[in-house]
Amino acid sequence: AKVKSTTCHLVFPILPMLRLAFILYLWRYVGSFSPKISSFDRILCLKPLFSSSDKDQSLSSKRDIDNDKLRVVIIGGGWAGFSAADSASSSSDTEVLLLDASPRGPGGLAGGWRTPILKRPVETGIHGFWRDYRNTFDAIKKIGLDENDILTSYTPSILVSESGRVAVAPVLGEGESSSAQISTNLPEPIRDIARSLPPPLDVALLSDFKSSSPLSLIDRCSAIGALGVWADFGQEDPESWRRYDKMSAEQLFLGVAGVTPTLYQELVTPLLHVLPMTPGYDCSAAAALSCFHVFALGSKGAFDVRWCRGSIAEKIFNPWATLLKNRGNVDIQGSAKVSSIVQNADGKYEIVVNDGEQLIDCDAVILAVGGTALKRIDCPKVQNQIPVDRLRGVTCVAVRLFLRPHPLETVTKDGKKTQLPPDIAKAMEESPVVVCGPRVVSELAEAGFCIYDLQRMQDDFAVSTENADGNGGSEPCAVLEVDFFRADSFVNRTDEQIVDLTLKAVSAALNVENYIDSSDVLDFSVVRARDAVSHFCVDSASYSPSVKIDKGMYMCGDWIDRTGHASWSTEKAVVTGRQAVAELSRDFGIDCITDVIPVPKDTSELAALRNVAKTMRTALPDGFIPQAPWMVPQIVNALRNR
Repeated sequence: AKVKSTTCHLVFPILPMLRLAFILYLWRYVGSFSPKISSFDRILCLKPLFSSSDKDQSLSSKRDIDNDKLRVVIIGGGWAGFSAADSASSSSDTEVLLLDASPRGPGGLAGGWRTPILKRPVETGIHGFWRDYRNTFDAIKKIGLDENDILTSYTPSILVSESGRVAVAPVLGEGESSSAQISTNLPEPIRDIARSLPPPLDVALLSDFKSSSPLSLIDRCSAIGALGVWADFGQEDPESWRRYDKMSAEQLFLGVAGVTPTLYQELVTPLLHVLPMTPGYDCSAAAALSCFHVFALGSKGAFDVRWCRGSIAEKIFNPWATLLKNRGNVDIQGSAKVSSIVQNADGKYEIVVNDGEQLIDCDAVILAVGGTALKRIDCPKVQNQIPVDRLRGVTCVAVRLFLRPHPLETVTKDGKKTQLPPDIAKAMEESPVVVCGPRVVSELAEAGFCIYDLQRMQDDFAVSTENADGNGGSEPCAVLEVDFFRADSFVNRTDEQIVDLTLKAVSAALNVENYIDSSDVLDFSVVRARDAVSHFCVDSASYSPSVKIDKGMYMCGDWIDRTGHASWSTEKAVVTGRQAVAELSRDFGIDCITDVIPVPKDTSELAALRNVAKTMRTALPDGFIPQAPWMVPQIVNALRNR
């Protein structure tokens, strides 16, 4: 027993020393001989570093161990994250690590994947590219891609409200990527005049309104009441955002602009439910004005939109990742969920990944995540400046239906073929895209949705002799995508129940008597994105941070710097990614490519209206919002009754 005790006393102190020596040996071995791991990659763990769904695809660079490059970690692998990585890695003085929580590959929510068995392409919703996405198109060009190879031509859109089809919005911009103009009920001479009018008059006159629409002439004329607030609201003016962010879009349009309830229901509500993706009572008036300006009213053809001709991950993000890889100073790690970010005493940052499996030290951090994702990251520096508990998200559900092809192919007005049932193909003949407001069926009281005929939009599904199956080697089929926004009321239903609801919603929106029978659904995918899309509720701009939190800590995304560059969605993410790196470059004295293309200038007509609004505002009390003339008596009576 005495010998055993003595042996233990001699051995136990030696074991920690041996363990330490072994770790140091591994550290030196990895740093000296591994061609895939640099000094920046030395994470305090013994698991493979850049593990992802395809380890052979992990991007690593070969750099000297004792380099003095600026080490930048970008958290988030969507448009904002890739935009920031692209700009940050444009300097040879940086070493960039992009952490993507998704296990499926690059692109985040914008990316996609293929079903495991039949290898059919699936995405978390379909994403549009509007005509004024100048920086997004610039990013695509710099990847080395031709827009016309990966995007469709500009397409019209069919608008549907709870009372049925409202109108078809035509393509109004000029250029080789515009589809043919659709017909309207206007005589040709008046149509020519309408084409020359500034927005929004051109859209209002050239849109093909259904003859049975409940919109009267008075309803349409009531939209004039919104001109005052549209001119008064400065897209990149913090004071305008502060003023209008405190009221809801519903209050603005009905109580201030004085649009009729019918116009609000038929036109405003469907657009609110699919652009900012939220009902009017829960949407900031500032967000609504900004969103409508960017997507529909700001310039000629602003409502024109193109679509990716396949999965965005495969068409855009995979080539983008390859470009970054070839620069030699970028690493991308998939399946990397950041738990916390702490600034050390020396000013550098320590990032904890996957609940402590990895620790990363760096000089600067760029957060490229959504508001609700930010809640799950413990970061005192950010939480001290942003009320993260107030950040909200919109729940979306993307349903892709692979349908038995109808034996009769339909050729639509755009010259494309579809194998959808003839009555559905007929209802969508003017456009492969249908934009639907809420309450189309009773179960969708607050959910708007979009319907897409993917055989007319994506190469993988096109009807052709060369690609007869169109589905990755599976049997031929027609393909409908239906994306729901504000889907909280049914997101927890089973996949089968959601598919049944989708079939019902499609039939109601397109006003076809016969549902698509569930037996004709050969395959389907239901993707749930809970609280995943930025929610621009009342007062949300007040806690939208700027791109710079502090030296070494930056943010980008579609909800960042809302009062800055007047862009939305993908375009805003790309812009703020570049702006975040511009701040980083100034702070650390490095030279990165961070050029941002400004938004289009106001039309001369809108500029004149804005000058009038500015003159009036100098004589009006702070906080005053221009009322529609016919609303003044009602406001006076309300004040008297108070």
